[in-house]
Amino acid sequence: MSPKKYLLICCVSLILLAILAMGCMSTPATTVPVTSELKKFNSTAEIEQYVKDSVATGPQDGYRTMVPTIGINTGVNVPQQSGQEKSGTAVPAALPGTVGYSQTNVQVAGVDEPDIVKNDDRYIYTISGSTLVIIDAYPAAGASIISKTDISETPKDIFVTGNRLILFLTGTGTTETIAQPVIGGAATGQVMPMPPLRYNSLTTHAVVYDISDRKNPTVMKDYSIDGDYIDARMIGSLVYMVTREQIYPYAGNHVIVPALREGTTTIVQPDVWYFDNRESQYTFTTITSLDAASGNQKDAQTYLLGSGNILYVSPDAMYVSYQKYHPVIYTGQSGQGIIPPQPVSISGGMGSGGSAGISTAVNTPLSSPSGVSAPAKIAVSPAAVPPDFNSLTDAQRQAILNGLRTAEQDAIRRQEADQTTTVIHKIAIKDGSVTYVAKGEVPGTLDNQFSMDEYNNNLRLATTSSIYTQSGQYTYNNVWVLDGKMNTIGSLTHVAEQESIYSTRFIGDRLYMVTFKRIDPFFVIDLSTPETPKILGKLKIPGYSDYLHPYDATHIIGIGKETTTNDWGGVSTSGIKLALFDVSDVANPKQIDKVQIGDAGSDSAALTDHHAFLFDKAKNLLVIPVRAVSSSPVIKGDIYNNPQQVWYGAYVFGLTPQTGFTLRGTVQHGSGDNGYYYYGSSSSDVKRSLYIGNVLYTMSSKQVKANSLDDLNTTIATIPLPGSGDVYYPVPVAMK
Repeated sequence: MSPKKYLLICCVSLILLAILAMGCMSTPATTVPVTSELKKFNSTAEIEQYVKDSVATGPQDGYRTMVPTIGINTGVNVPQQSGQEKSGTAVPAALPGTVGYSQTNVQVAGVDEPDIVKNDDRYIYTISGSTLVIIDAYPAAGASIISKTDISETPKDIFVTGNRLILFLTGTGTTETIAQPVIGGAATGQVMPMPPLRYNSLTTHAVVYDISDRKNPTVMKDYSIDGDYIDARMIGSLVYMVTREQIYPYAGNHVIVPALREGTTTIVQPDVWYFDNRESQYTFTTITSLDAASGNQKDAQTYLLGSGNILYVSPDAMYVSYQKYHPVIYTGQSGQGIIPPQPVSISGGMGSGGSAGISTAVNTPLSSPSGVSAPAKIAVSPAAVPPDFNSLTDAQRQAILNGLRTAEQDAIRRQEADQTTTVIHKIAIKDGSVTYVAKGEVPGTLDNQFSMDEYNNNLRLATTSSIYTQSGQYTYNNVWVLDGKMNTIGSLTHVAEQESIYSTRFIGDRLYMVTFKRIDPFFVIDLSTPETPKILGKLKIPGYSDYLHPYDATHIIGIGKETTTNDWGGVSTSGIKLALFDVSDVANPKQIDKVQIGDAGSDSAALTDHHAFLFDKAKNLLVIPVRAVSSSPVIKGDIYNNPQQVWYGAYVFGLTPQTGFTLRGTVQHGSGDNGYYYYGSSSSDVKRSLYIGNVLYTMSSKQVKANSLDDLNTTIATIPLPGSGDVYYPVPVAMK
C-alpha cells in the first residue's frame, strides 16, 4: 500500500475512533478566535503557563498522546554574543571552474538545497554511512578517496561553497527521568504510582569545515541547537537552517526553549514568538542563519507553531507550512456531526472552476466580522464512494458527484463543513537576518514543497481537500493565490473531483498539475491574473507523474509510474514511466513521447527525491536512477515459475522534442533474482548521479562509478565507499 493511501486510511480511522470515543459528550467545544498578531514571550515561565493553559482549556484534552519534557530555569532573553558579528569576506573557490559540472537539482534558481552528495569541477563530497567522504574525482582515471571523516552522530545533509563544507547532523541530547502522577486516591482506596518516563531530547548540529586542504578537512565551527533537523537552504554563502523541538506538556509544566551553542557555550537564546491561538500540538520552530564563508552565526529566531516540515524558500522569504489538526468531538445532538475546536479559515471563498464546477451560490465565505470563518461541524454518514469509482459509467459517476456536491453545499449553508487546513508562515530572510512577515491559511493539504511557489510577491499553492458529507467522502483539489501579506486574493477549487494531487510545477504564470485516481489528468492552469486562476487545458492518459521538470518554455518532463487495468477491473502500477508533454497549445496539451522501464516493482529514487533527477538540456542529458524489475515466466512440465529479475543502475537518455527519449546507455551497479525489492533496498541501488566534464558519476551505497558520456559502456573508475551494506526499509510496490 502506498504512503499516500495509507495516510488517508489512518486519518479516516482516527476520526471514526474519536467519534466513538466521545459519543457520550453533548456539549459543543469552545472555540478561540484566530488572530494574526505576533507576540513575544518574556520568560520561560510565561511559555510554560501558556502551554499549560492551552492544555487545560482546549477541547482536545482527551486526544493528546504526548509525554513530558524537561525545562530550563532561565528567561529566554539571554544576551546575544557573536551572532551579531558581520560576515567575513567570502572565501573564493579553491579551483576556478575549468570544466563544466552539474549541480544539485533545486526548485528555485539561486537557492541551493542540501543533499547527501555535492560536487565541484574536481571533487565529490558525500555522506557514506557514518563517514564524510571526499573523492578526488576528475580526471576520472585517477579517481580515489582522499579524505574520510568519521561522524559520531547521525548525518543528514551537506552544503559546499568554495573552501567550506557544512554538515548537518542530529544526535541525542540529555536523557532525563521524569516522575509521573499517581492514579486513584481516597475515593478508590487505591493508589497506583506510574513508572517514571525517560525523555531523550534531540540536538541538531551545523558543523562548518574548512576544506582548503581536501585531504585534511578541519572543523571551523560546531553549532548546536535543541531540536530535530528539518531542512536548510543556502543563498550565496548564507545558510538558513530550520529545526523543530516538540513540546510535550502532558505530565509536566516544563519545556525546553531552544538555545544555540558553540561547543558548550550558549551564544544565543532566541526570542520566542507566538500567536494567541490554540493548536492541537506545539513545536518550537527555530530558524538559524550563519555565514559559511566566515563561519559566523548571524541570527536565530524561534516561533511557537504547529508541527510540520514542508518548506518553500525564495531568494527573499521562507515559507514554513503545516497542517492544522482538528481533534473532533461528537455532539450527540440532532444532526450529529463533528465539531472542530478551531475555526476554519476559508478566506477568499470557493472560486468556480474545476472539471465539473459548482454553483457560485454556495461560494460565500462563512466569516465572522473579523474575517475569520465561523466554527463548523461536519456531518458524517456511513455512505461512501465505491473504491472503483472511476470504473463506473459516466452516468453513475455523475450521480455520485452530484450527491457529493449537494451534500457539501448543504453543509456549507448550515455551517457544518470543515476542511483540512494548511497554515503558512512567511518569514523574510535578507543578509542573514530573519524577520517574521505574516501568516496565512488555506483549505486543503500540500503534497510537497513543489505545491508552493512565490511569483511577483504572491504565493501560489495547490492543495487537496477531503470533506466528509452525508453522501460520503468528497475529495477535490484547489489552487490558491496569496498576496505579500498572506491574504487570499484568488482561488480555483473543485478541480479533478475524487482525485488527489500527485505532482505540481509552477513555471512563470502557469501551473502544471497531475492528479490521479485511475488515469493521469495533466492540467495546464493559467495564473496570469492572480485573482482568477483558470484551467486552460487538460490531458487524460494512463499512469501518473510523481515529479515534473521543465524542459523549456513549452515542454515538461514527467517521471512516475505506468498503470494497467487488472483482471478485476482495478488499476495496478507497472514500470517507471518517463513522459514528455508539449504545452505549446495550452488548450490541448499532448504527450509526445513516453518510455517505460521495467515491470511492476520497478522504482527510482527520483520518484520521491528530486535531487536524484539529473537533467542538462545543453548537454542533451537525462539520467534516472533505476531499480528495474522484470518477470520472466518459466513453465517446465506442470510447474510454473515466475522469478523476479532485478537490475540496479542508471538509465542515460538524450531528449529533444523532435526525437523524444533516446537511450544513450545504462550503467549497472548490481543485479539479482531473489525478489529482494519487496523487502528493502539494496546497496546497489543508485541514489544520485552527476557529471564533471564529459564523465558521468553514478553513486550507490557501496560505490561510485565513473563512465565516459561518449561511451557509457566504458567504466573509467570504480571507487568503493565505506559503510556500504544493504539498507532495509519498506518499499511499497503498489500504486500510491
